[in-house]
Amino acid sequence: MSFTPSGRTARLVALPAIAAVALGSLAVTPGAQALTSVTTANSATISINDARRPGLDTGSIRNVSGSRMEGFGNIFVHVDAPAGEEPRMNDQMMRGFGLTATSPGSYASTKSVRLGDVLMTRKVQVATASNTTSFFDTFTNTATEPVTLDVSFGGSLGSGLTATTSPNKATISASSSGDNAVGTADTWITATTPGATRPTGVVVGSGVGALGDQQSNPFETAYVPTGSRANDLGFVRTLTIEPGATESLMQYVVIGALSDTTQIATDTAALAASPNLSTLTVDEICTLQNIDITSYAAACAGAEPLKVPAAEVDVEHTTDVAYDVTGKTIAQLQADMVAGKVTSVQVTKAYLDRIEAYDDGALGFHAFITVAKDAVAQAMAADEARKAGRTGDLLGIPIALKDIYDTKDMPTSGGTLALKDWEPKKDAWQVARLREAGAVMIGKTVLSEFANSGSFSESGFKQVWNALYPSKTSFGSSGGSATAVAADLAAAAMGTQTGVSLYAPSTGASLTTFRGTDGLASTNGVMPLTWATDYAGPMAKSVTDVASLLDATSTQATGNNPDDLLTSRVDNSLRPVEWKSSLRPDALQGKVIGYVPTAFASTAIIDDNAGAVALADARAAIEAAGGTLVALPSGAATAPTNPPAAGYPTTGSAGSEGWERYIGEDRPATFPMTAKQLLENPLNLPYNVSGNYSYNPMDDTSVANLLARRDAYKVNADTWMDTAFGQSVDAVIYPGFLTSVGNNDAASAIFSSDRASGVITQGVGLPTAILPIGANDEGQSNNVQIVGRAWDDAAVLGYAYAVEQRARAAMHTEFAPALAWSGPAASTTSVSLGSTATTYGSTTTATVTVAADPAATGAVSVQVAGTTVTGTLAGGTATVTLPATTPVGTHLVTASYAGSATVAASAATTTLKVTRAAPTITAKLVRTKVKVGQKVKVRVAVSTTGTATVLVYDGTKVIRTRSVTGSKVMSLGKLARGKHKIRLHVVAGEEYAAATSRTLHLKVVKARKKRK
Repeated sequence: MSFTPSGRTARLVALPAIAAVALGSLAVTPGAQALTSVTTANSATISINDARRPGLDTGSIRNVSGSRMEGFGNIFVHVDAPAGEEPRMNDQMMRGFGLTATSPGSYASTKSVRLGDVLMTRKVQVATASNTTSFFDTFTNTATEPVTLDVSFGGSLGSGLTATTSPNKATISASSSGDNAVGTADTWITATTPGATRPTGVVVGSGVGALGDQQSNPFETAYVPTGSRANDLGFVRTLTIEPGATESLMQYVVIGALSDTTQIATDTAALAASPNLSTLTVDEICTLQNIDITSYAAACAGAEPLKVPAAEVDVEHTTDVAYDVTGKTIAQLQADMVAGKVTSVQVTKAYLDRIEAYDDGALGFHAFITVAKDAVAQAMAADEARKAGRTGDLLGIPIALKDIYDTKDMPTSGGTLALKDWEPKKDAWQVARLREAGAVMIGKTVLSEFANSGSFSESGFKQVWNALYPSKTSFGSSGGSATAVAADLAAAAMGTQTGVSLYAPSTGASLTTFRGTDGLASTNGVMPLTWATDYAGPMAKSVTDVASLLDATSTQATGNNPDDLLTSRVDNSLRPVEWKSSLRPDALQGKVIGYVPTAFASTAIIDDNAGAVALADARAAIEAAGGTLVALPSGAATAPTNPPAAGYPTTGSAGSEGWERYIGEDRPATFPMTAKQLLENPLNLPYNVSGNYSYNPMDDTSVANLLARRDAYKVNADTWMDTAFGQSVDAVIYPGFLTSVGNNDAASAIFSSDRASGVITQGVGLPTAILPIGANDEGQSNNVQIVGRAWDDAAVLGYAYAVEQRARAAMHTEFAPALAWSGPAASTTSVSLGSTATTYGSTTTATVTVAADPAATGAVSVQVAGTTVTGTLAGGTATVTLPATTPVGTHLVTASYAGSATVAASAATTTLKVTRAAPTITAKLVRTKVKVGQKVKVRVAVSTTGTATVLVYDGTKVIRTRSVTGSKVMSLGKLARGKHKIRLHVVAGEEYAAATSRTLHLKVVKARKKRK
C-alpha cells in the first residue's frame, strides 16, 4: 500500500459523518527491561540497571528470567542533617553512578553520587559460575565533621497477594537463624515463589539495625512479614563516618535453579560463611563494615584511602526571576500576566531555570528529551502580542509536548534513538492550534519508546522518575509530560493514550487529564501505536486548565481537521463551541453516577485498599456536589458488550495502518525510513526491535468495518448505562489505581501499580475526565475516572469540575522547591537631554531610560544644580523637564533609578550648559561692492555690557578676529575678486550664548583701467 498522502485522501469521504471507532481490545506490549543482561551457569538471565539506555543507572537487578524477584539490589540512603538542611533527595533510591561494564557482568561507577556531604559509588559483579551478583557500595564523608547515614539494601522478592494461590508472592524459606522468618540478626535469607520459578538468596552480613519496606520509605515504614508487603524487604543499617573517611558494604544476591527449594539455602549459607571478595582491592576490603575482615588486619594496617571518582559539580541553582511559578495553574499564570505582575518571558525563564536545576543530573527527574532553543523568543512574541491588545487563556503559557507530537522547530523522536534527528518541519495539528492560541512550546518530553508501555516511561534517551515520589515510576507512556507538569517544569503538557497513557501518569502525578470521545481532536502529526484507538490530549493541574487547552484544540473551530479521517467523519456540531461554560459547581446536581463495585478492588494485591479508599472519597465529593452514586447490581453486566468481530471483518493491522497514515502525511520533510525499517532498527531499545516486522496496513473495507464496530460499541455502552444499573446513569466512575505506586527499577506492570479496574474508556472510545480524588493509606495521591456517554464530553468535564471543587485533592511535590531568587536584576540607566546647552530662563528635557529584565518600574529622579525633579517610568522610560531657573554655568546632570523589589538601582550622568541670552549683533558693510585692492569695511554693533570677541567668517573661513565694545567699524582687509558671504560670530563670555549675524553679501570686482 502506498505511503503517499493521496492514497489516504480518498478515504476521508468513504465513511459516514459519525464518531470515529477502533478495535476495543488493547494490544499486549512487552514489559520494560534493562538493556544489559548476563546469563549465569544455571541459565538465569540477569538484567542490570546500568548507565546504558534507558539509563536508569541504579545498579539494581531489574529482573531475572524465571524469577518473580524484580527491582532488587537498590539502595535507599538517609543522611542525618539539621532540620531544614536535609539533602533534597534524602530517603530516596540512589542512581546516577555512571555504571559502565568493564567486562561482561562487571559494572563500576564512573562518577560518584552526592547526597549532602556523602559521596557514594557502586560496583556490581555478576559471577556467572556461582549464579551470584555482588553489590559493593562505598560512602565517603567529605564534611569536616562526622556524618551519620542510614542505608537500606533490598527490593521486591516477589509480588502480589491473591485470594487463592498468590503465584508471584515470595515466602521466606530459610535464614541464618535457622527459621523461615527474617530478623535483624540474620546475615542471610532465602525466598521462594510458587511453581517452576527461581528462588532467591540474599547475603547482607552483620550490622543490620532494622528491616524496612523497600517499596515505601524503608527508614520510616517497617517491614511487614505478612501479606503483600512481605515481598518488599529492605535491610537497614546505620553508618557513622569520620571526616574524609570511606566506609563500605558488600552484599549479595544468589539466583537459584528453576523449581529449587533446598539448594538455594545451602549455596546462600556457604557464601555468607565465606564471602567472595575477589573483585575488591585490599584497600576496598579494608573499608567493609558488614563483613568480618579480621584476617586482613595486617594488610589493612597499610591500606590507603580509597580514591573515588568525582561527583557531578554540586551547583546551588538559583533563578533571576523573582516570580515563583511553583504550583501555579494556567489560570493563575494568565491572571498575573494580564495584571502586569509578570511577563511571559519571565515565566518561561523561570521554567527553564527549573528544568536546568531539577531535570538533569544523577538525581534529576529526566522528563525532557529536548528543550526548545527559541522558548524565550516565543515568549517575547507573546508579550508583544499582549501589548498589541491580544488576549487568550494560553497566551504566553509554556507547554511541554510528549516527544511523539510533530514540531516544526524541534526533532520528534518517538523516544527512539533511531529518530533522534527526525525533524518534520511541520507542527502536528494540535500543536499548531496551541501556537495559534499563543502558547510557548517549551520542549519535548520523554515517553516509553514508541509509546508502548503504560507502566514505565523508558526511552532510548533516558527513563523518567516520578515528581511526587522520586524513587517511583512515572508510569507511561506519557510519563515525561506528567513529571514535567508535576515538578513545575512546565505549566501544562500534551500526552497521548492508547491504553492508560494519559490516566496512569496523571494519577501518579496528581494531575488532571481528559480523554475525549473518539474523533474529538485530531491525531494528525502524532506518531501512532494503534490507529483509531490512539488519543492525543492535555494534562494539567486543574479542570479549568484542561478546559483552556481543550478550547485551543477540541472545539468546533479547532478540533475538526479535514485531513484527518477520524475528525472529519464527525458531525462537527457534536463538538463543544467552547468548554468553560460547562464548568459549574452544580454540574452534578441531580445527576446519577454509577460504579462497578469490583472495579474498586484489586484481585492481584487483595490487601491493598487503595481502590476502596478512592471510592469512599469519590462518593463524598459526588454527594456533596448534589449527585447520587449507585452501585451496579450483583449479577449485572460489568461492561457493555463489544459487538462480535464476525460482523465487522477486518484484515491488516491497526498499528501498520497508523504508520502508513503518519508517514504519508503532507509535510515539508520526508520521513527517513519505512515503518518496517524503523521497527526493526537496532537503535531501538533491544526489546522493541522487531525480528521480522510484518507491515500490513488495512484496506478500505477493513477501515470502514473497524470504525463501524467501534461506533456500535458506543451504542452498546449507551444502552448499558441506561439499563445495567437499575436506572439510567449519566456517567460511571472508576479508580485511577487499585494499589500503591511502585519503584522505578522493576520490569513487570504489577510493580508499577494494579490498574485492572476494567475502565471502558479506551475500549469503547468514550469521554473520560480524570482528576485527583484523595490519598491512599500510604499517603499517595489517587485519581477518579469519570466516564460518560459518547459526545457528552463537555458535560463530563463539568462533572469533574464539580468533583474537584469538593475534593480539592491535588498534591504537590516536595522534591522540586522554589529556586532561590538570585536577587534584583541588574539595570542600566541612561539619560539624554533635549538640548545639551540652553539659556537661562529656558527649559529643556531629560529622558531617562532604565534597561532591565524584568522591566524596571517606578520612579526616577534627575538632579541638576542642587534641584531634583522626578518622573515615573512607563515602558522603561521617563521624560522630565529641567528647571528654567537653573543657574548660568556648566552643570552635572545625574539621573537615578532607586530600584524596585525585582530590579537593582542604577544611575547615569551627562552635562548641561546654561548661558545668558545671546547678545544681539547687527552688521552692515560700508560698501557692498568694492574693487580689487580696496579694503572691505563692516560696521558692527554688539549689545553687551563688556567687550565681546567678534569672529568674521568669509564662508567657512575666519578672516578677522577683533574685540568690540558697543559698536565699531572693522576693516576686513583686501579680499579677492568674486562674491563673498560674510558672517560675524560674537562670543561674549561663558555666561552668554554665542550669536551670529545675518549673512552679508559682498562683491569684489576688477578695477577698470583709466583711459589715456
